[in-house]
Amino acid sequence: MKSLINSLFFGRNTKLSGAIALSVVLLVLLGCTCGKNFDLSNMGSNSSSTNSSSSDDTPSKTKPTFTKADASKGELPSNAELQDMVKTTLLDFDSALQKEDFSDFYAHICKPWQSQTSPEKLKTSFQPFIDKHISITPIKSLDAEFSPDPEVGREVGFKTLMLQGKYDTSPNLTKFEINYIPEGKEWKLSKIVVDTTESK
Repeated sequence: MKSLINSLFFGRNTKLSGAIALSVVLLVLLGCTCGKNFDLSNMGSNSSSTNSSSSDDTPSKTKPTFTKADASKGELPSNAELQDMVKTTLLDFDSALQKEDFSDFYAHICKPWQSQTSPEKLKTSFQPFIDKHISITPIKSLDAEFSPDPEVGREVGFKTLMLQGKYDTSPNLTKFEINYIPEGKEWKLSKIVVDTTESK
């Protein structure tokens, strides 16, 4: 699995420190409601995943208003900001899949990850999603149910905002695990896992 992740996201530069490598690993599993599952890190898993964030797909017609948490201080965002962050991330990824262009999505990931990949490499990595016409747009009208509660902790030496939960989509749930690390005062995407294989 490590060698596959290195080849997909880190190219030939496998000397990246373990701390950074683990903090920016993108766990991608692909699933669809057609009964076929793909796991880009371990072909044969029964999980599925997608990720997304795009300026074209706003979570709602009117952007919610809230005071943004200061990531540099490790502040936990409000529920309104968390809802916006997760939905924006997932819909940005969905937009990248539909356009078959990861340039916008790439602009939203953390710098350590950006330094080890490119929009073209991301597109190649997610080609199975594109080929299977995976879309998670039904989350647009829903709120995420977080479980466990969102928290700011530490992962491999990095202050990390850790979010897990689901959207009550049909016929299958859209489950997610998304992490962000601080870059200045902003939380930037460092990890994403989406599972769409579990039936309601």
